[in-house]
Amino acid sequence: MPIGSVTNGQVTDEDRELRTMLSSGLKDEAMARRLEIHVHTVRRRISRLMRELKAETRFQAGVQAAMRGWLTR
Repeated sequence: MPIGSVTNGQVTDEDRELRTMLSSGLKDEAMARRLEIHVHTVRRRISRLMRELKAETRFQAGVQAAMRGWLTR
């Protein structure tokens, strides 16, 4: 199971934070620094998120995540 994945219907705090940063428009490098992970890991997680949301763009993924209540407050 990849780190930061959805398990038993629960989203990790790290994934929630990534989604919030994505919707805020942060660059991959900035997200990686904040999460203290490699930029390639951030990109893989964003790709997985976009597949889950059936989003074609990062913006669409952010909007879909917000509409589903997946973002931190």
